[in-house]
Amino acid sequence: MLGQRVTLRGNVTLIKQGQGFYLEESLSDDDPQTSNAIFIETEELPDEIQAGKSVSVYGMVTEAGNERDPLTSLSELQELAVCSSGHPLPLTDVSLPLGSAARESLEGMRIRINDKLVVSDVYRFDKGNFSVSGSGLLYVPTEVMKPGPATNDMLAENRASTLPVHVSENLGMTTPVASGTSVAEITGVLGHDDRGKRLTLQSLSGLSGLAIPAPAMATPDALRVVGMNLHNYFNGDGNGQGFPTPRGAETAKDFKQQRERIGAAIGELNPHVLAVMELENDGFGPSSAAQDFIQLANSSTQKNWAVTRPTDDNTGTDVITVGLFYRTDSLKAVGPAHTLTGPEFERSRQPQAQLFQRLPDGETVLIVINHLKSKGSCPESGLDANQQDGQGCWNDMRRRSALLMSAWAKQLAASMGTENILILGDMNAYRNEDPIDAIRQAGFSELVEQSELPTYSFAYGGQHGSLDYAFASEALLGQVHKAFIWHVNAPFPTRVELPQPWLGFSDHDPVIVELR
Repeated sequence: MLGQRVTLRGNVTLIKQGQGFYLEESLSDDDPQTSNAIFIETEELPDEIQAGKSVSVYGMVTEAGNERDPLTSLSELQELAVCSSGHPLPLTDVSLPLGSAARESLEGMRIRINDKLVVSDVYRFDKGNFSVSGSGLLYVPTEVMKPGPATNDMLAENRASTLPVHVSENLGMTTPVASGTSVAEITGVLGHDDRGKRLTLQSLSGLSGLAIPAPAMATPDALRVVGMNLHNYFNGDGNGQGFPTPRGAETAKDFKQQRERIGAAIGELNPHVLAVMELENDGFGPSSAAQDFIQLANSSTQKNWAVTRPTDDNTGTDVITVGLFYRTDSLKAVGPAHTLTGPEFERSRQPQAQLFQRLPDGETVLIVINHLKSKGSCPESGLDANQQDGQGCWNDMRRRSALLMSAWAKQLAASMGTENILILGDMNAYRNEDPIDAIRQAGFSELVEQSELPTYSFAYGGQHGSLDYAFASEALLGQVHKAFIWHVNAPFPTRVELPQPWLGFSDHDPVIVELR
């Protein structure tokens, strides 16, 4: 019926200021494959058009918005009249999961879902958007299963179980929510956001309060090592200027806020070693990000900190690098740091390793920090192209990087007279992917999975998974007191005010290991 002019009559269910309104038939046509509603497109809306009124409208049938998922609409209106008022709003009860055909049959309709829902995605909560899931907290397929064709089936199931939601301005929902928050019931109109179908929320109930993670209290006498992605720690020129930076803060004010949140997290964690990723790669001079970070660690813990430095200060050519910072009252860095170079680490950041000696008893441990290539900027062909097995692109490079790094770490440790090796970092690979298996097969044990599964350190698109890890050599395994992921970043929305200063200091959760 595209391009045809028709007259429709129905009840107004939702008004979108400056855009139009949704109109739904009061009685179903008993065809479950077709929607009982349509969007009426008009920028100028008479005051008498309100929710609950029955209206008659004459216009042209169109498909508006994204070509992949358009919104059936009536536009170029020639007549619009109120017929009566005081009508109850139509309501259809539905359940998740909902496939694409089922969502199409509900487009524009007012629906209610009273499954046991959880919030699954809060990335755009500052814009009033979040998602709910009818299948609990959703995981990236390769976090819980081996790569292969079956991951695509699980991905489709996750999509069907997820419903994007937009909060109406008049609902007054201002308190932030975190992924994993439970919701008893939601009601709204299954509208559109120019990209796809999204429920415009009209009411909700049973929303649990914002769950704040418990403080990450340190164990007395244990050596605490924290793997921490800094989410691009760039300090401009080091003198309050030089913003925006290539990958970090846009303004000096933004950097100050980022710095304060990271400092609050360091103070809460009270670590002895900070193994960091996404540190600005601008050397070790007085104005460098590394020196700025030392000052931040000093003030946050009231202890003296230092940074390890490779021979010739070789930290690679990427704009970001990894770094190892340590408390000088607890540890001594034995010799310079070591780095691993080669073609595999031109895209992955160069790993760095440092032998530390515990003060005063002399116990040694080799700590290795990594940041492997992300899944973005995919090549079109070859082994590093997306193989459609759930691992994304650049998987073969990450696998080869992980193999080389693991062998290198063992050789370094042997040459330094220690068997204690702790490997940390953002591997950009989920728990069952090839790079993680490569490190395991080299003889290292992943520490968090010894105590809690499934878990996650990162959330994207409503799916959760582990990108950040801690691995121990066999000799070190018996000295691990505990290891865990502190969920203070991944579950929480960005660009909103959160109740604790250390919440949302990065987009990755930190990994914490305690050694005795």
